[in-house]
Amino acid sequence: MPKKKDTKTVTHVTKKSEKSQTLSVGRGGKRVGAGRPKGTGKYGCETKAVRLPIHLIEEVQAYVQRKLKKESLSLT
Repeated sequence: MPKKKDTKTVTHVTKKSEKSQTLSVGRGGKRVGAGRPKGTGKYGCETKAVRLPIHLIEEVQAYVQRKLKKESLSLT
């Protein structure tokens, strides 16, 4: 009969804040320096996601296009 392997269970006890710091390394989530730099997107400034009712999307997009066109005309 083969011998059973001895297995040891190691438990690492830390404070909650230390644990979250330890687990965040190499496990996804926010990372310093990750992502597109602010102000380099389509509009040249910071943006914010906004939830809209579906029936207003086309109207809001048309409004934004008019504003952008008006701004580009005033710059020239």
